[in-house]
Amino acid sequence: MTDDWSDEETDDPLYADDRNFYKVELWTKDEQRVLHMLYAGNNLDKARTILGNYIRIRPRARITIRQRTRVLEQWPRQGLTRNIPTG
Repeated sequence: MTDDWSDEETDDPLYADDRNFYKVELWTKDEQRVLHMLYAGNNLDKARTILGNYIRIRPRARITIRQRTRVLEQWPRQGLTRNIPTG
């Protein structure tokens, strides 16, 4: 069986919210504003890969994977700021 779903991506945060996409976002140090949207698309595995790759490069960055207002993953995690995921 083939998977006919295509990966859809955008660089527009409002369109991403309308389409209920996963967004990987880089936040300010005070966690009050999004500095940059690293990815917005319908592929959660790709979002997780982008998050993992980015925190390997910049382990002190504050990053989330969100779907609209729901936070699915965040970095750094509570109490785990020194452990970088290997996945």
